[in-house]
Amino acid sequence: MVSTSTQTSLASDVEIVHRILAHIDAGTTDEGDAWREPVEAYVNPARFADELRLLRSMPSVYVPSAAIPNPGDHVERVAFGVPLFALRDTDRRVRVFRNACRHRGMAIVDGSGCSRALVCRYHGWTYRLDGSLAHVPHDEGFPDLDMSSRGLVEVASHEVDGLVVIDPLDARDAAPEGLTDGSPWRDKLLPAERLFYTQSTVRAMNWKVLIEQFLEGYHIRSTHRDTFYPLQYDDLNVVETFGPNSRVTFPYRNIERLRDRPESTWTVGARVTFVYHLFPNVMLATFPDQVLAVVIDPIDIDHTTVTTYGMAGPGVVAERAPTGGGSGLLAEGALEDNAMSAGVQQGLRAGANDVVEFGRHESAIGHFHATLDARLGRLTER
Repeated sequence: MVSTSTQTSLASDVEIVHRILAHIDAGTTDEGDAWREPVEAYVNPARFADELRLLRSMPSVYVPSAAIPNPGDHVERVAFGVPLFALRDTDRRVRVFRNACRHRGMAIVDGSGCSRALVCRYHGWTYRLDGSLAHVPHDEGFPDLDMSSRGLVEVASHEVDGLVVIDPLDARDAAPEGLTDGSPWRDKLLPAERLFYTQSTVRAMNWKVLIEQFLEGYHIRSTHRDTFYPLQYDDLNVVETFGPNSRVTFPYRNIERLRDRPESTWTVGARVTFVYHLFPNVMLATFPDQVLAVVIDPIDIDHTTVTTYGMAGPGVVAERAPTGGGSGLLAEGALEDNAMSAGVQQGLRAGANDVVEFGRHESAIGHFHATLDARLGRLTER
């Protein structure tokens, strides 16, 4: 069964501007359903085990295509506890493999790089870029070895408008749906074709707490008083959902300059940030000079790996490319968000609350939890 769960008709840029200006004039924001998530859902190991099983049962974004632009380029990441790597073959096709040599299981790829062949550092077993086994040193020591059947183990994958999407890692529970159409993000992501920054950090937080920090602007004034708030509005967002996914628009104050200009001249590239939540665990965030792809990988109930890929378009020359995580406004804002998430994580163990409360102005978070709950329910029925 082929799913079109990402096919949608999101608002055009002009429609987004109209909705934002109407909210500014009325002092309102998009509203949706409120949600109460039990604290138990964040701290129960059995619940986490079910979530990990679900995440392995569905297609998901692995890396942006910009991370491996040329033949031989490869990059590794642990996805839902499973070590994988992606590479671009000589025919420019992207392939994703389980990151283990077929001899003793040594990881083949560490970090990123570019190679004509993949050589295991332990004993020198060598693989072609299509994953087939090409050479075994002293192969007389393996008289029964069938080289044709000992290539790297591939995970089915495909590219969707600038993203490498993998099929379910556990076929036993595979859910028949996935990310198949990139029209919601295509015109925002594809111009950012050059990777300039990658950072991977383990954070002592539940993965859902980290997802939540991206999906509402109710906190802009209180959390980002000296960073984002002077440039953006507090508690003013446009929220759209498409299938299990969502898009939250964060407007900048300079959007009001469009009021007296013809609609035909309206552009939003430097006037809003779009945050796309591609269920379950990937965020695409657009900024005037870059696009970030943020992958949130659960490790255990209290720890998560956050990997950020920064991409820039051809209009940003190398000398002016943003530095990503080390300094600057975005880095400062991320530090503020992560401090708040760390505080939430700590509060989950305080015994003060039975539920985590999300109001009508935080409806994208409610959509995430409702989708997760529904899919967990279907998974446990199978």
